[in-house]
Amino acid sequence: MSQKNKNRDISADEQISPLIPAYAAYIAAFLFVAGIVSMYFLGRNGQDSFTWKNYLAIALTVCSAVLWFISGMDRTQVLDWFRSGFIALFLALTIRWAIAEPYRIPSGSMETTLHGDPRFGRGDRVFVNKWIYGLRYPFLNKRIWQGKMPERWDIVVFKAVEPDAVHKTLVKRIVGMPGEEVQIRSGRVYINGTPLTLPESIGQEIYYTSPLDGPYGVQSLPQYSQIPDGHYLLLGDNSAHSRDGRYFGWVPNENMVGRVSSIWWPPPRWRDFTGFSQQLWWRGGITVFLLLAVLRLLAGRICSAKNANGLRGQRCVISFLSYGLLVPFLLKRIITWRRPASGELVLFKVKDPLTKSDFLFLGRVAAVAGERVTFDNGRLCINGSLPESGYFVNKSFETETGNIKYGRIKSKEFSTVPEHAYFLLSDDSAPGTCEHDSRTLGWISEDAIVGKAVFCCCGVKQAD
Repeated sequence: MSQKNKNRDISADEQISPLIPAYAAYIAAFLFVAGIVSMYFLGRNGQDSFTWKNYLAIALTVCSAVLWFISGMDRTQVLDWFRSGFIALFLALTIRWAIAEPYRIPSGSMETTLHGDPRFGRGDRVFVNKWIYGLRYPFLNKRIWQGKMPERWDIVVFKAVEPDAVHKTLVKRIVGMPGEEVQIRSGRVYINGTPLTLPESIGQEIYYTSPLDGPYGVQSLPQYSQIPDGHYLLLGDNSAHSRDGRYFGWVPNENMVGRVSSIWWPPPRWRDFTGFSQQLWWRGGITVFLLLAVLRLLAGRICSAKNANGLRGQRCVISFLSYGLLVPFLLKRIITWRRPASGELVLFKVKDPLTKSDFLFLGRVAAVAGERVTFDNGRLCINGSLPESGYFVNKSFETETGNIKYGRIKSKEFSTVPEHAYFLLSDDSAPGTCEHDSRTLGWISEDAIVGKAVFCCCGVKQAD
């Protein structure tokens, strides 16, 4: 073997070796459980705001989950995982900034419409439509553009106007609009002298209290009763136990983060406040999403196979249904309606004996169970004969490397394909490809074949 090939083999071995040992998964699992337990007990204290202990528990949980995912991966896999994670994080942050974001209800000021509880895992979780009122600059109470204007009775999330507010982000209902004169008397809200009628969507009769230390909307002085342009009066549904616009005053439009669209957690409390779930685009979108999810789990997916140097090679569309029905996530076939045929390109998995991790490689079916495999000057022979048609006609393969046993040694153990197994050869003719197909790995069991490659893009070229 030339010095160049030796260096190539050593480089490949170093790249395939795990960057983080597989046993780190056990440490990560322990730390993850510790983080979850810490968040639970810290949440039970019912504190109004997070402390450094809360953030430390969250950081411990997230970091241990990442460690669990990347344990046993080699350097290339870790880089691919972080690259994919960065893209997913970027998209998630973009969606949270511009479109929608989940919020937790920390207090009971909106009972019974929204249940609030500051403890961990308690209280309603709501989705807030941040796009509807217009896109805001990140971290600023200023809009890039103004969308739909807020309407009376909208439930909104907004930034507190009090600099010393315990909760910097609040949720209330819009009751008073810009330019209106508002008065709260005998449990009712009067706008320009006319009492408001609560909409049926509220589903309860709200008695609005008139606190002595809450002058806005209560006292008749103009500064407390006349809502300025571009401002709103926001009140809580649980009027007797809500610190709202009666205390801190008018809320400017720029402070509006978005409109509460639904309660998404817990499931028994699910509620749609805006009617979006009844719209055709929403139902159609959910249907398409579920259909794609089912296809992804059962029909196929895009996979990345390794090449001869242990690096990410080709990205292929793999069909699970070509050979049978797989159990989602397990890649175990429960029903088989046909078996791979000679010449078909398949994705198969190989378990690393050291890391116990699965590696995915592409291989073309060269021989099936019962056939005898040999090589004649690098040419594939099946049952002693050169193929007369098909993919392997005039194809040459490396057979002189010392690691090659299968097809090179004429004993039955190394030349005859056993039952429920296949002999697979790589399409890549570069030196070292034998390390990742049956010439070195041996017979590939039927259970190791993930699916048929129906489309592949070009592989990544490696430097010489």
